[in-house]
Amino acid sequence: RFKMIQKKKILILLFHVAFLVILIGAAVTRYYGFEGMMHIREGQSSNLITSSDTYLKAVFTDKEGKKSQYKKQFLMSKMSKNSFESSVTLDNGEAVTLELLEYIPNATNSIVEDPNGQAIINFMVTSGSSGEPVQLKEGAYYEGATLVLNFGSQTAFDKPVVNFFVKDGQLHMSHPMALGAFSMDTKTKSDLNASEDSEATHRTLFSAEGTNFVVRDFYAHAKQVVVPATTKSGPMMRASNRDALRFKVSYKGQSKEALVFGQKGIVGEAKHVDFGDMHVDLTYGAEYIKLPFSIKLVKFDLERYPGSNSPASYASDVVLIDKEQNINEPFRIYMNHVLDHRGYRFFQSSYDQDERGTVLSVNNDPGTLPTYIGYLMLAIGLFGSLFAKGRFSRLMKVARDASEAQKVAAALLLLVGLIQTPTLHANDTIKQVKAFDKAHADQFGKLMIQDSAGRMKPIDSLSTEIMHKINRHSSILGLDANQIILGMMTRPEPWREIKLIKTSHKGVNKLLGVKEGEKTAAFSQFFEYPDEMAGYKLNSAVEEAIRKSPGKRDKFDKAVLKVDERVNVAYMVFSGALLRMWPVPGDANNKWLDTMTALQTIPGQANALIRQLAVNYFSAVDTGLQTGDWSEADKALAAIDNYQRKLGEAVYPSQSKIDLEIWMNHANIFERLWPLYFLVGFTLLVLSFVKIIKPKFKLSIFTKASFILLVLFLLAHTIGLAIRWYISGHAPWSNGYESMVYIAWATVLAGFIFSKRSPITLAATSILAGLILFVAHLNWMDPQVTNLVPVLQSYWLSIHVSMITASYGFLGLGALLGFITLILFILKNSSNERQISLSIKELNAINEMSLMIGLAMLTVGNFLGGVWANESWGRYWGWDPKETWALVTILVYAVVIHLRFIKSLYTPYLYSVISLMAFTSVLMTYFGVNYYLAGMHSYAKGDPVPIPDFVPVTYAIVFIIIALAARNRKLFDAKNC
Repeated sequence: RFKMIQKKKILILLFHVAFLVILIGAAVTRYYGFEGMMHIREGQSSNLITSSDTYLKAVFTDKEGKKSQYKKQFLMSKMSKNSFESSVTLDNGEAVTLELLEYIPNATNSIVEDPNGQAIINFMVTSGSSGEPVQLKEGAYYEGATLVLNFGSQTAFDKPVVNFFVKDGQLHMSHPMALGAFSMDTKTKSDLNASEDSEATHRTLFSAEGTNFVVRDFYAHAKQVVVPATTKSGPMMRASNRDALRFKVSYKGQSKEALVFGQKGIVGEAKHVDFGDMHVDLTYGAEYIKLPFSIKLVKFDLERYPGSNSPASYASDVVLIDKEQNINEPFRIYMNHVLDHRGYRFFQSSYDQDERGTVLSVNNDPGTLPTYIGYLMLAIGLFGSLFAKGRFSRLMKVARDASEAQKVAAALLLLVGLIQTPTLHANDTIKQVKAFDKAHADQFGKLMIQDSAGRMKPIDSLSTEIMHKINRHSSILGLDANQIILGMMTRPEPWREIKLIKTSHKGVNKLLGVKEGEKTAAFSQFFEYPDEMAGYKLNSAVEEAIRKSPGKRDKFDKAVLKVDERVNVAYMVFSGALLRMWPVPGDANNKWLDTMTALQTIPGQANALIRQLAVNYFSAVDTGLQTGDWSEADKALAAIDNYQRKLGEAVYPSQSKIDLEIWMNHANIFERLWPLYFLVGFTLLVLSFVKIIKPKFKLSIFTKASFILLVLFLLAHTIGLAIRWYISGHAPWSNGYESMVYIAWATVLAGFIFSKRSPITLAATSILAGLILFVAHLNWMDPQVTNLVPVLQSYWLSIHVSMITASYGFLGLGALLGFITLILFILKNSSNERQISLSIKELNAINEMSLMIGLAMLTVGNFLGGVWANESWGRYWGWDPKETWALVTILVYAVVIHLRFIKSLYTPYLYSVISLMAFTSVLMTYFGVNYYLAGMHSYAKGDPVPIPDFVPVTYAIVFIIIALAARNRKLFDAKNC
């Protein structure tokens, strides 16, 4: 219909055909590929993998011992009715029919009363810290570690036994030992002497030989039934992951029922059905797949970040043994580094808790090549169409013609100064604190510490993070973060009286006894008896908030927990527990310790040296405070620095990295850029509106000046990203804060692409970048540089994430242009109709171009994520919330881009509305998934946060603007505009 088989449309054709090729690759993977898991212990070999698919298998054995087998892939659904019936013809000509009667997901045992049933006791038995439910039929027993519960069995035991029996319809027990008894109803304790006949009362905790048991229920006549774990009626055993399938097996006119248990990923146990001359064994679950070669695990290695329990990487040293091909070669399998052999790919998936065994994911996928070819075709077609003659080039011409028709010109005022962080006024308490020498505090900030995640960083970074956590300002009372932290460590008494800890909640302030409007409180104000640090005023409120589930905590609960965290951080500063500044000599994991822990745990000469260095330094600081001469303190600090460099050499960063990190801490590049971006953009936007209303207004000089300023801002932005990349050792878009900063950078870049003839686009770009950076520096975003989890240590991170997040910049620009266009619709009247119509035409063209680039980057980035997933753990797609919402966003913007083909529906007004509202899907993909939904992309999420109050207000404003713009939605000279 669209005649795409022609030279000028070859790229568009290539793009659309790519989806067919990808579908072919997916079909090959689906129907000819398979995957499973291989578990190997150190020193052992394996050539078996456990399939990820689930099978129903029946083995038929006749009276002569001959066997035949029936196997079928078996998929059960918890959401729909399951049915299955199959007839298998055996070698003797007879048929065996298998019919599914019932599917029971997460099967568990339950007790129901039955007049024809037998007596059953339902216990809860605990030994040590673990407990388990136990159900005993009459004639059965339970043997624990120290005690036996016997219900009428004739078995002899070596352990102490409590015998249960029924007397006059009631449950009684005999016990040759004394029992402790605690009534759960009356909360009273008692002792039962050894007895031949005691009533086994309900809701009483009996204790003997280190074992506790409670009779939950007793049924004189009952039976056990298998039910789904969600069923509410009747007492149950502990829920399991096993499913149960009830089959009817028919042979030669006979029918018998068989209850088969199994689950995904586990090879099931056989259920035996006997027909005399024919035996049937049914199993449900995974099956073993035998490989034509073996893998031997030589050693499993788990590397942790220095001084931390956080895994940095884990790897399996294996030997590939293939006798047919005469191969016996060592190989190392680790995250993003796979073993390929004979079409099988082995991925590092997991490991045993004792770190002596590995779990490998195994994949055999003949569909990889056609799928990757489809991805390549898609990328070439998408990006190629942006540069070839077609819709994109026509839109550029429309925007250029509309721009020239307006002949815009104007001037922009130059910006001076930077936004400074507000500081607090000094109070009487500060007079008790002597200011530490700033030069010495700066040297103190250059000492290295190891944080809880194992990252090595200067104290300067930790000081900044601590102040951000407890006060939200990097300096107070004229003192910077290093001076404050050093003062809190060496002079804790006066600092406990300084209002340092942010509260700013009237409920918290009321508990503390401070004024309702106060924003900070002193550490001592949190205790009834501050000298002994006793009587913590928030204790009850904190405990009550913790007991509530996160979804049920109100604003007060959340405020209490935040303030409690700040108090604890302040306490750890006072005690020095946060400053892990002493490397442990000879530690295999390069662990560093705080001063008190080091003095308590490091033995021998090293302990004496640390003690001497610490005492010398604190004495020298005391001398400096008294005399004002800090030279001795500088020397003592240098001695500690030498100790760190010598004993911590293995993990000590380069000097250039240390210096750059300290410079970055104080430069606050991104925090200072957002008001500059916003001010330039807002000013230029106002002047652009003036130009539209008054065409004679000259704008060109101001447009050029703002362009130059934005180039300088972007340069500083780029330098900041590069430095952060160098400091962290990984691409700066691996967490919420970093990705927001990167999206702002990509937004400015997107604006430069389209801003040559459009001041409004340039203004929108600058405003959007400022807003994004502003959001990045809200309280719930964490700017801390962190280590990467193992799965992110891949070059695919840089390719996939950079493409995806950069697309958000282009899609965000389109949304803001749509919003500005709606404002233009509102401003349109008879006197300016032609001018505004031309502006709307220009902005809509730029908007569509921006969305085309954004959609191309989002689509290709998403498919590159599939490549990353397939190369890292052997599957392209898992319907993770992030993946699902990324797909939703692609489909939403595909609708926006293709809306122009519906001529009866498409108008510039409608396009502006949907380009604005479509960005909601991006916000859900980025914020909604990262902060509210659980999934495997959680490695990049921030702390769960409440929906900000400005969100509903913003959407209310947007809907009002849409409604007001609808009145003037017709444009001047509609045929041409």
